[in-house]
Amino acid sequence: MFVSSSVFAHFELGLLVWACLGFPLQDKQKVNVFDYESYYNHKVSINGMIGYRLRFLPENKLFYDLDLKVGFGSMKTTKVTPEDWEISDVNHIYLNEKSKHEFLVPISITAGMNYRLTDKFYVGLGVAPVLYVSPQTVFDLAVSAKAGYRVAKHCELALTYQYGCFDILKHFNSGYAADGRKGHMSDLMLSVYIPF
Repeated sequence: MFVSSSVFAHFELGLLVWACLGFPLQDKQKVNVFDYESYYNHKVSINGMIGYRLRFLPENKLFYDLDLKVGFGSMKTTKVTPEDWEISDVNHIYLNEKSKHEFLVPISITAGMNYRLTDKFYVGLGVAPVLYVSPQTVFDLAVSAKAGYRVAKHCELALTYQYGCFDILKHFNSGYAADGRKGHMSDLMLSVYIPF
């Protein structure tokens, strides 16, 4: 009981702001001018997240973060079919694109374990259950790797790569994209942590 109360007595709470660049990972068919096949091309715009962090044992070499985040962003999906291709020569393919924009809203809780390499610099690993509430309600489980730097007492910067383990794009199939797009979501995130 003494160990448990000791751990929870040493924590800090702060605000998190993230800027994210998403990378939808998919099995995309390579374009071959002699063997036409349909494929999807996904592009995620720069998006953001806001949330809170609860940090346990902030002064120790080994410390833990619990982040609660809500995100917002958009994804453009373009479907390309053989009928859309106009070929002027082997090196130039012109596309009559059919595109769809979707608003992404992920809600996640990230649990991370960090190790302090110096007084200000640390690295960490984490796991994040993610619930997308838009464009469809879909659950994902992501793993992450992070490198952070404490700029000042009330400012910390971190760069995080997060990889979604489940094929969530198949759940976003609707309209002209209803015939089987698939893939995982990953994010490269720059965060600012402001402890209170």
